[in-house]
Amino acid sequence: MKILFFTPYYKQNRGNATTAKRIVHGLRLMNIEVFVFAYEEENWSHQWQQILLEVDLYHILHLRRFASWQKQQEISLEKTYVLTSGGTDINEDLADAYARELMGNVADDSCSVTVFTEDGKRKIEYSYPELAERTHVIPQSIWLPDAKQTTNELPKGDPVIVLPAGLRAVKDIFYLWEAFKELAADYPELKVVFVGAVLDDSLLTEVNVREKNNSWFSYIGEVSLEEMHHIYEQADIVINSSLSEGQPTALLEAMHAGRVVIARDIPGNRSVVIDQDNGFLFHSNQQFKAIVCELMSDPLKASNVAAQGRRYVANHHQLTTEISAYVDVYRHCIRKATN
Repeated sequence: MKILFFTPYYKQNRGNATTAKRIVHGLRLMNIEVFVFAYEEENWSHQWQQILLEVDLYHILHLRRFASWQKQQEISLEKTYVLTSGGTDINEDLADAYARELMGNVADDSCSVTVFTEDGKRKIEYSYPELAERTHVIPQSIWLPDAKQTTNELPKGDPVIVLPAGLRAVKDIFYLWEAFKELAADYPELKVVFVGAVLDDSLLTEVNVREKNNSWFSYIGEVSLEEMHHIYEQADIVINSSLSEGQPTALLEAMHAGRVVIARDIPGNRSVVIDQDNGFLFHSNQQFKAIVCELMSDPLKASNVAAQGRRYVANHHQLTTEISAYVDVYRHCIRKATN
């Protein structure tokens, strides 16, 4: 089986790249030949056109981005293909009529659409009822490559709170700022560290100003996937404050590393965080602060929740399970195309 995998990003360390690298790695472990084209980072060429014609199937990540790119390039998809929603395309882009129509044009001719959560499936089916029978839920797994040496040492603190997120609006990185300030007054050793690529220069400017004016806050920039395990090991708490998520792999990675996770109560986060069991969910700054204070006063509870998070990932988000589900979809689509 030969697959051409289309992803918006593969080089830059952001969510789509993490998803693509994990799936491609898993497919290659199953001896499937995979060609990866990052359509937001590379130029289409005659060589890629030849590969387009030679493979058995296309796997496309992110509906809206790919639909826009394909329209600009005027590329015809000659083989059967599978679409995977990355999260933003269904949580944000479906609200825009033009984007919804553009995505629908690509989705109409797909063999299958995969999403990470039941919430994602409901959103796809609401906007495109005709896709209901071919939309499948395949939860994400985690894959952290073998760790490599890194100079990214986090500031020492108690506690150390890490927010792994690209600097862009949907991540709502300053949502918890008031809680951070109050916690810094209560816990003089507190450190809050943002980790992620710069995707919005205006947010970077604001981050730099706040870093200069608050000794408890640091931003260490973009970190490779290979270095992230070392980042998690240095954290006490890993958080997610996004406005929307598909399914947050950073939280799963943090759980796998044995760290306590605290996440905003949104559908994507609820798909992996069971409140008070394998992590915590919050609705407000006040609730977030209360959770942190509880963890600081009850280390045993923090340890138990972290251990439950690690067990949860081991039981529900294994790479082999995820990749086997994709391969089953591929085989179905190839059989359907050849009959």
